[in-house]
Amino acid sequence: MSSTAITVGGLAVSLAATGIYGWKWWKTGTRKPADLAPFAGSYVLGGLATMCAGILGLLAGWTALVGNGIGKHAVSGTAGGHADTVNHGTAGVLTPGGHLVAFLFFVGFIVAWKAATKVMKRQLFWGWFSGSTMTLTVGVAGLFLHVTGLVNGLGDGVLGWFNNGGGV
Repeated sequence: MSSTAITVGGLAVSLAATGIYGWKWWKTGTRKPADLAPFAGSYVLGGLATMCAGILGLLAGWTALVGNGIGKHAVSGTAGGHADTVNHGTAGVLTPGGHLVAFLFFVGFIVAWKAATKVMKRQLFWGWFSGSTMTLTVGVAGLFLHVTGLVNGLGDGVLGWFNNGGGV
């Protein structure tokens, strides 16, 4: 579970990345939701990683630290402001089933990364970056509670099925 706080600069970089990919999707004209899948899926994985320990939690914490470092220079260099810390939020706690789903998302991310084009790899990276940084804020963490509940429910249902022998 990441205890790293996000700064205004780190949030600015995340918002810029999310806005750029949203704008690129919007201007395509077709606006197929499937075109958002690489960014959105890795955003969800990044958000889930903020609630994990182990490698996923470590990567989420490092991502936030890198985002804070880049954002500090970006905000102060362009706008002249200070990169104060944004209020830290938590998106809940994952159950054992939720951890199972987070692990499977991570495996899917690796498979997608290996098969991805250069453009899709950028979408995957910036989705992860935005999810693992923006979910550390109170506002996004509050919204992400719904995703946490969905992931926990799905994972607990799968574990329940395996533990009960499929209800037989």
